Amino acid sequence: MLSTPRESCVKSRLATRIMSMVAVLIMIATSVGASPHERALKAHLRFLATSTLIRNTWGRNEDIYLAELTLPSQPTPVLVRLIDNYPSEFPSLPTQTLASQVGTKLSVRRDAQCDIPFGRFLLRTVPGDPMAILPERLGYEPRLTRTPDAAEVLPCYRLMRQ
Repeated sequence: MLSTPRESCVKSRLATRIMSMVAVLIMIATSVGASPHERALKAHLRFLATSTLIRNTWGRNEDIYLAELTLPSQPTPVLVRLIDNYPSEFPSLPTQTLASQVGTKLSVRRDAQCDIPFGRFLLRTVPGDPMAILPERLGYEPRLTRTPDAAEVLPCYRLMRQ
């Protein structure tokens, strides 16, 4: 059974669409396989300041902190920008965790794309203070053993919630 040129053209376009969709699905499947949990590190964190809290009634919330991070392979603590991005139906980190002088172990993932200089990092309140959600500018200076230079870049980590 021979097909007309028009039918051949339609079949060819259909085949091209199907192959494109298969290629997209393969790319999505391989990127899903590369879960960020594979690069998650267990780190000891001590929260030093709250930068911003973004709360939504739907979608995602984002809390940003200045924290002291200690990795098992590096016993010296490092100042970091820590981003906690989570669904609005999840609770934020408990105040006891944020205010703990001892700190806590949490899973984090390094994200160099959100590194910023210390001088551009707005510190609003002590960790766990709900005032960080207010729109007006708040300033807070935590007690640090060594205050970084304004141009010193803080490495950024993202909290990995289970």
